Amino acid sequence: MRSPSARDFRIASIPNRVTVVMEGTEEKVGGWLREVEDNVRQVFLDFCFQAIRRVFPHLTAEEYEWLEMMVEQQVQSFLEVYWVAEPYEPSASFRTVRERAERRLGALKNEKHYIPVSQFGLVCSVCKEREALRLAEIKETDHYGEIKRKTLHLWKRRAEKFQGAGGEEDDRRSGRIKDNEFLCGICLGKRVARDYFSALFGASVLSFPSVLEIGAGDYYAVLMMDGDNMGKWFSGERKEEYSQTSQKLARFAKEIVPRIVEEQCRGKLVYAGGDDVLAFLPTETVLKAAEELRLAFGDERKGLGHGATASFGVVIAHKKSPLHLVLNAVRALEKKAKQYSNDKTGQRKDALALALHTRSGEISEAVLPWMIGGEKVSQLLDQWINLLKTSLSPNFIFHFASAFAPLLHERHCPKWENGDMLATELRRLLKRSVKEGSHLSAQEIAHHTQVLLSLHEAVRSGYDFLYLLKILTFFKRSEGNGQ
Repeated sequence: MRSPSARDFRIASIPNRVTVVMEGTEEKVGGWLREVEDNVRQVFLDFCFQAIRRVFPHLTAEEYEWLEMMVEQQVQSFLEVYWVAEPYEPSASFRTVRERAERRLGALKNEKHYIPVSQFGLVCSVCKEREALRLAEIKETDHYGEIKRKTLHLWKRRAEKFQGAGGEEDDRRSGRIKDNEFLCGICLGKRVARDYFSALFGASVLSFPSVLEIGAGDYYAVLMMDGDNMGKWFSGERKEEYSQTSQKLARFAKEIVPRIVEEQCRGKLVYAGGDDVLAFLPTETVLKAAEELRLAFGDERKGLGHGATASFGVVIAHKKSPLHLVLNAVRALEKKAKQYSNDKTGQRKDALALALHTRSGEISEAVLPWMIGGEKVSQLLDQWINLLKTSLSPNFIFHFASAFAPLLHERHCPKWENGDMLATELRRLLKRSVKEGSHLSAQEIAHHTQVLLSLHEAVRSGYDFLYLLKILTFFKRSEGNGQ
């Protein structure tokens, strides 16, 4: 197996899941797999241990031993490694053997073994899940001030390069670890990852930009993609077919995704692992990126081929929003896109879930299928964004929401059932909301009304429809560069 190239490393395309055919007795194969698991855990431990040495270079041997013990407990509880071995005879169907192994692996992952870790100190400033590293033992009688003092005792001793600049400078841009940050062992390892990999590969590793540098406005977008029904694409009778599918996904992740995200849409790719993609993008290009990724994934030359679909979560958030909350939101949104279904059209999955998280804390969310009436939903949304920018006052959406929101009830009336009434009011409001100096013909108004009715039919509820209109208004404001 070849070592990953610098390009592979930059786009994080190294898989976390492998399927291999191994020759040997059950005992030998089991031993090899246990050795692989041990190596994975040890490499991750070393990754976290080196961060301790870099950030705190002047501790005693006893202090290093204390911190490494804390980190080891956190890593053992955090890192989950699962494997199964299934007998495979040359005459057997590869598909049958693989599916049997897949079911066993799924059952194993469902029976999670939690390693309890006692935690008494301050929580990590980043993940909010694990305890921040400290040197002193926390007693049951310690009050908050005493716990913080004991934690500060360690973090004040970090190396100069990891300290903030101080003064009135924007602390979001200064220092690798801010004065008010206390990290767990895993988050500390991530914070120092650049130094670790630069030393490991003998070359400078490009730093990831701050979200402040993504796009020109106060908002940015996080996109998450996941292929639909991937099991059927790995259901070939021969292992050669399995390898061909893996090669297609590898090419998509390593060549097509970076080209779309970074070259065409001015975004920053976090990872691309086959059918999984996570990227940060300017708000004005995120819809284009999602559309291009979806089309490429179903393309014979660029992706898996005809019939391959993918679901997307897209969160637009203020640049001051806590990043871990935005990432949690986009993960949840991508799952909602996966759960999309429409009984009237029979559509399942293959959806785009959009959410806008404003600075004030308001959240607007809508889930749409990629295709509506034979047209791409991204193009329908672009039509409306352009309409709001050129010919239509956003007051249209305000007046519509004021009139129709009171008619909704989450349980008894999730949607407006009287289509004729809805169409009539939409046409009336469209006519009244045309900007001075602009003109929309009766045919154009009829077309835009039909587009809105199609969007209403496709979303899960009337509230989703109202939220979608709010999101479109946001895009209209100089493509998200406004306040």
